[in-house]
Amino acid sequence: MKLAFALAVLAFAPLACTPTEPKAASPTPAGSRASMEVPESLAALYPPRTKEPAYLFAMLRLDAAFTGIVTDTSEGDRDGARATFRDFQAQYAAAAALVPEWTDRFPAESVDALGTALEGGNVPAVMAAIDRVGQSCHSCHATSLVPVQQKFRWGNFAAVRPRDPLVGKDVDFRMYKHLLSANLNGVTHNLRQGQVANARKQFQELSARFQGLRSTCLECHPGRDRHFVDRDMEALLEKAGDALSSDRVTAEEVAPLLQRFGQESCAGCHLVHVPAAMAAGSGR
Repeated sequence: MKLAFALAVLAFAPLACTPTEPKAASPTPAGSRASMEVPESLAALYPPRTKEPAYLFAMLRLDAAFTGIVTDTSEGDRDGARATFRDFQAQYAAAAALVPEWTDRFPAESVDALGTALEGGNVPAVMAAIDRVGQSCHSCHATSLVPVQQKFRWGNFAAVRPRDPLVGKDVDFRMYKHLLSANLNGVTHNLRQGQVANARKQFQELSARFQGLRSTCLECHPGRDRHFVDRDMEALLEKAGDALSSDRVTAEEVAPLLQRFGQESCAGCHLVHVPAAMAAGSGR
């Protein structure tokens, strides 16, 4: 029973939905290398060509019906399960027609077998049939969910141009991150050379550019104080600033604070964003 619920959840994990243009792809079986590309026809089902992410919403409606069958069956509601199945079957056929290149990823046999099992009323047979349908869905998601997310969820980082507060101009995003990294490393580098004034200057630049980065992040995530640039990360920088302001500042006192900042803010953000940016070809 737990396996069936898990498969129901996995089968319709959301395909994400912010606008960029996908690459064209020829029809290919799920599991092949070319299946990692996104079909041309899918672009017509996502912004900016549509107001809403139509394909995503179709998948979510399908998910609701599919998991509804599991719920009804687990509750012993045979009539409800059959009625929900009819809704699922209709939505399954409609979803299969949305992307012609992916029609073969919606096999009718497993769905028909589920309907037969529901008519028979044998719960173990129903759950086994649900597993088979879930496996078909999961097989497609295993090869195509990530490429779709990269095209429709992740924006183009090469197009991001933060405003550098130190020069008052918009700059290349890659260069901005290099400048941040140089400031971060420059603090402890100068302290180890005994150049406290230079270390403080590097820290002031780091703090200013971090606030600029935070503003840039909020442009893509409006109204959301994300972990990598949130108040906790600001507090870490403030602690490092306090340590740098002391009369006997040392690298041994400041370095652990900046190292933690680098791990939780910089590295954490990179783990989330860099793989998608590189795979989508916009990481440069």
